[in-house]
This record gives sequence, structure tokens and C-alpha cells, in this order.
Amino acid sequence: MSKIAKFVLPLTILSTAVLAGRPGIYQRLEDPEGQYPRLGACPDPHACIFPPDVSQFLPGAYFDLRIELHAYDRNTSNPAPKHYTRFKTTVRKDDGEWIEASEFFGFQNTPSLERWTFGWKDTVEANYAENMKIDRKPVDVNVSSQIWRKIKFNAPGTYEISVQYGPKEAYTVRYTVIQPQRPKKKAKNTILFIADGCNIGMISATRAVARKHTSGKYQDLFTFENFDELGHIITNSVDGLVTDSSNSASSYATGHKTGVGALGVYIDSSESSLDDPKVELITETIRKRQPGKAIGLVTTSFTQDATPAAFYSHTCSRKTKPDIQNQLANGASDWVDAVAPDVFLGGGAEYFKGEKSFNGTDYYSTLQKDHGYQLVMNKADLKAYKNDDKLLGIFRKDNLDVWLERNVYVNNTVGNAAAPDLSGNDALGTDQPGLDDMTLKALEVLKKRGGDDGFFLMSEAASVDKKLHYLDFPRAWADLIEMDMTINKTIEWLKKNGEYDDTLIIFTADHSHSYDVFGSVDQRFMARHSDDKLNMRYGVGIYQNSGWPGFVNHNQYGFPDNWNPEITLASGSNNGPDHFEAWRLSNTPRAPFAKQESGQYVGNSDDGGGDYGHGLQWPGNIPSHQETEVHSMADVAVYSNGPGSHLFKKTMENWSLFFKMTEAMDLQYPSEDENAEVTH
Repeated sequence: MSKIAKFVLPLTILSTAVLAGRPGIYQRLEDPEGQYPRLGACPDPHACIFPPDVSQFLPGAYFDLRIELHAYDRNTSNPAPKHYTRFKTTVRKDDGEWIEASEFFGFQNTPSLERWTFGWKDTVEANYAENMKIDRKPVDVNVSSQIWRKIKFNAPGTYEISVQYGPKEAYTVRYTVIQPQRPKKKAKNTILFIADGCNIGMISATRAVARKHTSGKYQDLFTFENFDELGHIITNSVDGLVTDSSNSASSYATGHKTGVGALGVYIDSSESSLDDPKVELITETIRKRQPGKAIGLVTTSFTQDATPAAFYSHTCSRKTKPDIQNQLANGASDWVDAVAPDVFLGGGAEYFKGEKSFNGTDYYSTLQKDHGYQLVMNKADLKAYKNDDKLLGIFRKDNLDVWLERNVYVNNTVGNAAAPDLSGNDALGTDQPGLDDMTLKALEVLKKRGGDDGFFLMSEAASVDKKLHYLDFPRAWADLIEMDMTINKTIEWLKKNGEYDDTLIIFTADHSHSYDVFGSVDQRFMARHSDDKLNMRYGVGIYQNSGWPGFVNHNQYGFPDNWNPEITLASGSNNGPDHFEAWRLSNTPRAPFAKQESGQYVGNSDDGGGDYGHGLQWPGNIPSHQETEVHSMADVAVYSNGPGSHLFKKTMENWSLFFKMTEAMDLQYPSEDENAEVTH
């Protein structure tokens, strides 16, 4: 969407400007066919209501309610119709009396009417007009909108919201406020492990790399594969088949599906990335209902990245990293206080101070001074930390280096100038903690700070996804092995510290890739026939010739001693740009795609994983300006263990993970303080 203008009109324009009409009769409309909707989850031809139809809430959970009316003409040679000025929003509970929204939610003043215009790119040609070098204008859409901020439904039941915008024109959505449930046994502690982008194919491949086998039978499985329960999670977004990490993690954190790029909000059509309608995060619910419980966020990515940010920020654009960083310290506007997790560990130093920081703020100083954090910046200081103050650990700029760079190809981190103090010094791989180091230290601090109230910890192996995007499969395997090692060490820690029986452990992914193994590869044969692409393909063993790879594992957690065996896995994704594939481990992080002056991506002849242009030519099948392989819509597995784990078996949608976690943690009932009416 392209944005043109925005205006806020005085309240008087709404005071008497409502057309005669009645609230609409509720109809559950199916999502319409098409790739370029006017706005996601908005099936009515003119009215949009966010949160959208069939949304679910905990009693007392905060949310914002936005109404939009769209005036447009898809014949772009005509001017757009004038903005709607006459509409009315009403609410009712359980088929009761319809009440105007402001009265229903206790507002003394009706929210102002906002106006803006956005450009709807309604076809493939309109969306790619610049790339295709054609003249195709977007459809101008004139928007009239109102938003009610920080509202809630206190009681369980069915609620309907209707906007009437003509004598016979109305659109109605229906919400469910669930009946709270008490757990059979409360999970004092909850640990949510997320291997970003890890599909079933990735687990199967890494198992073949990391686990020994005899007569085709594995001697042991991954730690998480021995958990009590196994389920499947449906991953699609609110408005499309394929999701990204921001709105998939946001679904886990809020109980609401949203759109690509969004964190803790539904995407409206306004220009601002910070005014979209917010929904309550599980971490905010914890702060409100179990304030003694400690919260920890750990990631191998930059800490402003999609998955960690889903647990502390609200924005429709994951790209607004300075704004996300600011919310860590100051929270979102017109909302609750900042989550300010008790433990916060990862990368992203460049957004904590300096030119990329929000308004040049030094958040190292702010977080220590205003929120009581102690700061560590390397592996040694992290391990040495023994206090019970809040812990902030930032270990380099951007993402932390992956396991192979920290443990095998350490020289690749020389000259990175990524030191977290922004001094320009290096953040060597040996100085960066692993996921296990960060998770175990987080557990130590969270146990001290949470005490009898327990803790909630999210720990993410981010680069499983990041390396799959660049077809750097061995680096993705290694980071998944590191995740399983971390889970193993976590269980040992929980048992040693008397917390195991009271801890719900969940391992899952936020979304899928289409990665899978289809056989094996004889790398020496491939090299001998590199000049004959047709004969090279005989080096791929399929079915009875697939055999077994030559990885040798003496490490107890499954990291191979030899990362480039003669026989390795033949694997790949079903999508991506043009590239060369030789299934080799590149001595440096893989870069299979090269950008041309036209903006299109082609195979990179300098890519070690593609044998420097001598590998098989793999044709692209996605838009030519897309720079990486992309996600898939496949379900992801969810493994769970401990109190409440029975809730996570069978097939579920991603948003329901929130409700299952809150039930297990006994977070679904409002406190007595919450039931007080709020006056706006």
C-alpha cells in the first residue's frame, strides 16, 4: 500500500452524521480468492473491523478496536469517491441490546474521525509495475476511521460489533471471550523453545547428521523427540497461506493471527507503523496477573528481530528496529507499561546506542538506570554473572554468529568490527555465548527473581531459519543440534534445581520451510564430473542407492567431527532464486544468490556451496527480485513435556498456542483489580 495523506477531523463531524440503518445481521464470510486484497481480513467491500471476525480473547485482555470505511473506484481513470462521513459503530453481548461503542466501552468522548488515502495495488501488474516497466496505477482508497484504544471485555461470552454505513449497508463481526479454565496442575515455569523456520524435513535431516544408527535403526533420538506429547501447528497468517516470523511468533504471543511483518497488532491501512490496533501480549498478561513471575527472552538473532520482538513490542512493521528497541525501554504509546523482561540476551548492539538507535538514545545507559539492568557483553562475563538483578546481555552487532562460526570457522569472525560496545573492535566467535550458555544463565537468574512465582522463558535458535533462506544447510543443521543440546542441558538444570516437575517445556517452530532430503550425494563423483552437468546428477543416490551419509559423531550431543564427508545429504527447498548446488559445506557463510544491476537475482559463481559455479544449475521459480528462498505453509511440529503438556497434542492453529499456554500457567482468570471499570 502506498500512503498519500492523513487528516484528523473534529468530533462535531460525527455528532449527528449517522445514516438511518440497523446493525447488520452477522454472517461468517469466507476469505475471498485473490493475491492482492484491499486489506487483510477485510471481506466486506467497504467496511473493515479490527480485530477481525472470529477473534478470541481472554476476559480482561486489552485490545484496540479500529473501524475503517473505504471509498474507491477500481477504474483508476476516475477520481476516488469522497470519504465516508456518516457511519455508526455499535456493540452487543450475547444477542442483547445494541449499544454505541463509546458508551459500551465507557468512553466519555467519542474518538476523533481520522481520514487518509492509500494506494491499493490490486493486481500482479500493479504490484510489480516498476519491475515490469509498465504503467499501472494503484487504486486510490479514501479511508475514514475511528479507533478505541486499550479496551477490554470483562466477561466471557459472544460479542458482536457492527458498523452501519448506509441505509442497508452494514458489516458485523463476532468475537468470543473464552470461559477461563484452571489447569489440572499449574505450570509454575514455562519454557518455550523456538527453532525458527524448522520444519519436519529439517528435523529428519539433522537427525541423520547427528544420530548414530545400526541396521537402519537410530540408537537414540533428539531430546525433544522423547517429550510426553506431539502435535501439529497450522501456520498460515490472517490474510494468506504463508507467514513470516513476526506474525507467526505474534500468534503465539497474543492468541491472534495477523499479517506479514506485524508484531502485537492487526495491520490497518494507515501510514504509521505504530498506530495499528494492538492486542495484549502473554508477557503483558503475566505482568498484570502474576507480577511476581520472572520473564526471560533469549535469542541468537538481533534482539529487535521478529521472534523476540513479538514478546515485547507492538508495530505493523518488523523493519522499524529503532522503534522496537525503544519499546523495550518505554513500551508502546497509549498502552500498558513496558514488559522490561528480567533477562534479555542476544545481539543487535547497533540499536542500543549510536546512529541507528532511536533518536540517538543510549539504551545501555537507560536500561541500567531506569530499569535496573546489569550489562554483560561477552561469554566470560555472562558465565561469571551471579547476581539477581535484571540481566541484559548484548554480545555483538546484528545476529550472533552461528555454531560453526563460533566453534569451527572461528577465523570468519575476525575483522567483523561487531563488538557490542560499538568500539569497532571484533566480536570473535569464541567471545560470543551459545544458545546453551545464554539459556542456562537465564534460568539461573529467572529462578532467583521469580522465586515461588516461577518464570516464563522464550529461547530461540534464530539461524535455523536464516541459514535455510540462504540454502546453507550444514549451518542450519548445526544450530538445530545446538538447540537440542540446549534442551538437554535445560532438563538437567531443572532436575538439579528441583524445578523439573513444575515446568512446562515446549519445543516448536514458528513457521515452516519446504526443505527436505531426497537422497544422498557422492561429493567426489560430483567433483570429477563438474564439466558434465548431466552426468553429475548420477552422483545423487535415490531410493535403494540413497545409503547413509558419512558423518562421524563422537560428541555426546551429535555435532559431527567431519562436516564435509564424501557422502552427504541430497536436500533442498522447493523454491528460491536461480543458484548452483553442489551440497558442499562452504568455508564461509553461504551466498548462493547474486544481485544484478536490474535488481534480479541469479546464481552466484563465487558461492562455495555451489562449487563456485561448477555445481548443478538450479532454476528459480519465485519472483526474480526476491533475494532468498522463502517460507512454506506446511504445519510445524510441537513437542511438549510437563504440566499442561496434554493441551498441546493433536492438530491446532498457531493462535491457539497462546490460549493453551495461558491455561497451563493459570493466567486466564482476571485478577480482582482488573474487574474495575475503566473510564476513558
